Amino acid sequence: MNKKGFTLVELLAVIVILAIIALIATPIIMNVVDNARLEAAKRSVEGYAKALESSYYIKLMAGEDVDINSVTADYSGAQVTNCTATVEENDNKVKLTGCKVSSYKKDKTFNYEDGKATLTDGE
Repeated sequence: MNKKGFTLVELLAVIVILAIIALIATPIIMNVVDNARLEAAKRSVEGYAKALESSYYIKLMAGEDVDINSVTADYSGAQVTNCTATVEENDNKVKLTGCKVSSYKKDKTFNYEDGKATLTDGE
């Protein structure tokens, strides 16, 4: 009797090998996903900051006496909240501190300075 097919041992060996590959690959994939979410949150803070800077500079160029905390930004990205905005008097650079991004971890905050957003609560 010549039956073609795989034996139970061969099938189990393949399943064990696939399980080992999945165990190795899962943490790597999860790390890539978490890094992507972090970078997306940073870009959201940067986009919000740039929109805020643009509004601030437009009002400043129009000759208005403007306070950065009264400026609103037209921004359509992920919700950025709880930011404290300041402006350096000598170079008019906008800084943001304590920003939270709705699409990222609730306990993490970001700062924005010199065109870059950074995670403040550890990386």
